[in-house]
Amino acid sequence: MDPTKQEIFYKAKHAVIDLDETAVERIAHEALEAGVSPVELIEQGFVEGMKAMGDLFEEGRSELAEIFEASHIVESGIDVLKPAIMGSKNDVCLFGNLVVGM
Repeated sequence: MDPTKQEIFYKAKHAVIDLDETAVERIAHEALEAGVSPVELIEQGFVEGMKAMGDLFEEGRSELAEIFEASHIVESGIDVLKPAIMGSKNDVCLFGNLVVGM
């Protein structure tokens, strides 16, 4: 059974929270194979995971080093998505005040 977009977004978010770089890269490949928009995956999966990490930090439940590690892990997932993004009409993605240029 193919995973739904929401399942992929959920897995992506939680892979970031779990600091699982291998899973983030695997999920990025899985999303592309399932036809999920790379921008949607970044916005609804990876960025949501980073927001959750920020919330955990504010609550004193994570360390600053984990935020930096999560950021690195998100970058590795975006690296997997870059060829698909480059092939699309948009070479720049905006996420609030974060700009991802390709």
